[in-house]
Amino acid sequence: MTRSVIILFLLVVLSCKKDKWNDRNRIDDPALKKNLLQMISGNPDLSLFNTYLVKTGYDKVIASSKTFTVWAPTNTALQSVDPSVINDTAKLKLLIANHIANQSYLTTMPSPALRIRTLNGKNITFTATQVDEEHITSADQYTANGILHVVDGVLLPKMNAWEYLNSIGGFQQAFLQSLKYTGIDTTIAEQIGVDPETGRPIYKPGTGVVELNLFLQRTDISNEDSLLTYVILKDNAYTDEKNKLVQYFTDTTATLTDTTTQWNVVKDLVFNGVYDPDNLPAVLYSVKDSVKFHLDRNAIVSVQKVSNGIVYVMDHIDYELDSKIKPVIIEGERFYDLKDRTKSSSVRTRINPLTHLLFRDIYIANHGINAFWINYRTVVNSVKYKVYWVAVNDFQTGTFPMRVAFKDPAVTGFAYKTVELNNYGEVYLGDYTTDHYGLLNLYLVGNSVTTNGLNTLVLDYIKLVPILN
Repeated sequence: MTRSVIILFLLVVLSCKKDKWNDRNRIDDPALKKNLLQMISGNPDLSLFNTYLVKTGYDKVIASSKTFTVWAPTNTALQSVDPSVINDTAKLKLLIANHIANQSYLTTMPSPALRIRTLNGKNITFTATQVDEEHITSADQYTANGILHVVDGVLLPKMNAWEYLNSIGGFQQAFLQSLKYTGIDTTIAEQIGVDPETGRPIYKPGTGVVELNLFLQRTDISNEDSLLTYVILKDNAYTDEKNKLVQYFTDTTATLTDTTTQWNVVKDLVFNGVYDPDNLPAVLYSVKDSVKFHLDRNAIVSVQKVSNGIVYVMDHIDYELDSKIKPVIIEGERFYDLKDRTKSSSVRTRINPLTHLLFRDIYIANHGINAFWINYRTVVNSVKYKVYWVAVNDFQTGTFPMRVAFKDPAVTGFAYKTVELNNYGEVYLGDYTTDHYGLLNLYLVGNSVTTNGLNTLVLDYIKLVPILN
């Protein structure tokens, strides 16, 4: 074979291989030449959905170059939708947008489920075979700008827990609505300058004004991205809870007492996670304050699945009262005031040989002042407390007395108690009944002498343990 023939043979072989490689990468699927709107409009079983896409303007959205996933309900499924929704443009837009999400989602992706944000801001649950409990009858249809799934049901937009509460009314809803107030959202307020002294922005009056809610600021049950279990009490159960708790939240006026009591009824009815009513755990801990609840399946009047979890309407709740009306622990080093601020105090770090844990305490000595005191402030319930302290005398050979006083350091309701050597345990001091809920001044008072070594003060903590009925 001549040299020219060999070269020609090699060129032919290489050309054939190149054509096969190009064939390998060529995409000839005709579906990929159509966008989502074209795929839907070409399917007779989706003609009603296509009509509603056009009516709401979402036809232009899913015909764009962006990538979407569409869960398209069949004509049969859409015929079950309430005509009041179909004839209301705003409601129809909310409904259709609930079937469309940004990005591509295949049925092979959930493991076992995905929560996906739709174009109306709500989340839907997507599994390998279902979306929001509606069955996928034709899955993973590729298009030029996303994925199409056909479903046998309609994905009705769910209310979130806050929206559902407001839809049914009642005592609980009325109280939570009373917690609304007007605030400023600096992210939308119009800035007109900067304060030259503080460097803080100056905003145009009247801009950025928004309506806020104290409860939602603390625990936002309207958050679409949360997953929660929420309890709504029937009016009779709500009243029962108020009557049970009012004795612990008695304030200086009837109005304050009522407001504080209701707040302590409603603040602990939110739980992280979604719990099926047939598989409720023995103990559920409330968000924020970890109150220990025992929810009875038989006390559930109704169950509502919401876009951010599940809501139980209940005619009774049960919880451990000592997890709601908790002991108060006042750390020695976290004082509010001293009788004489010119006197120095020390914060020590020690190891408790009983618990083998580190602790910190305050130590004041050699101050030369008669009845030197340390002032603490804390919030207490209207209840009788057992009073304890831990005061470790491990720094001198002699003992010394101290006492506690409430409201005023001169009050002598509690006698002096000797601080024994090397006692790391809690020492019971007596009982004290608070006359109302709220802020209480408490004092640690030194011996009424000026002799150094006999008027020392030391404190790890004071504990107030409520005596509950």
